[in-house]
Amino acid sequence: MSNQINLSTASQLFDTEVTIKFQNHQFLMNTIEERHGTTGDATNVPVSDIIEMQQQTFAPVDIPVTPVNPTNVMVVPINYALKTVIGGGEKTLFAYDKIVDHAKLHAKALGRMCDYIKINSLFTSPSFSGLFTVPVTVGVNTGMNEGKLAQALSYLEDQGVDVMNHACSLWLAAITKQSMLNDDRVVSLFYNDRRPLVDNELVSYLGVDIRTLGSNGINTIPFTTVGSTNTYLMPLVNKEAMVQIFNRDPQTSITWVPQNDRWELLSVMTSGASVIQSNGISLITVNNPFVAN
Repeated sequence: MSNQINLSTASQLFDTEVTIKFQNHQFLMNTIEERHGTTGDATNVPVSDIIEMQQQTFAPVDIPVTPVNPTNVMVVPINYALKTVIGGGEKTLFAYDKIVDHAKLHAKALGRMCDYIKINSLFTSPSFSGLFTVPVTVGVNTGMNEGKLAQALSYLEDQGVDVMNHACSLWLAAITKQSMLNDDRVVSLFYNDRRPLVDNELVSYLGVDIRTLGSNGINTIPFTTVGSTNTYLMPLVNKEAMVQIFNRDPQTSITWVPQNDRWELLSVMTSGASVIQSNGISLITVNNPFVAN
């Protein structure tokens, strides 16, 4: 037993506070509609049809009834769970609180899953291939730029979509942010009263809420690769174009299990999402690395 690690040696292997590995957290909160407290294995979301007023005579006759024909979009929830354990003896080895460490990791994992459900439901939607798409040749470069975002917004506005006051969000892959900062219409004080190159803040442009997603997690924007070029279809999404349901909101429990001499941390969530109005979404084709158009 002389080779067994002792408490003093084990404690010295760790700092007094844990450092969590770099990882994505939640980026897409409040970008689409949410329905909480839903029940059952599916939720039907009715989307009302367009109706118009009709010309009438001045005679005192019955006014005909205009039918409202809603379409129903079915959203199917999926159950998700994450469980980690900490041995009762193991907990005493470390000079930091291992339970707090695990709790932080669970919180980040829950946030990433909330984002992933939104992203996955959009990119796997049956209507995805028919969404309006801005070509890569629009604007000053093949990356993200003012020209592409303006064209995507113009389409949404033409469809009757509210594009003001951050009603739309751009889900931007972080690696392509440099191409947007390469556009003078984004960084020049003649067009923008903010200083994104100085402050590294690009949270809003053209009234759009910009959400920048990293690649270190499941909540990342997918891409295709040809040669050394990655091509993204960056979504511009109105809040009412998608809906996410929650049968169970994200929650984490921490339980001491004496018969197993361990702590158990369990995080659960039952949720699903779906596109309910495809004309409230535009896709923007973006290349990385980018070149001038």
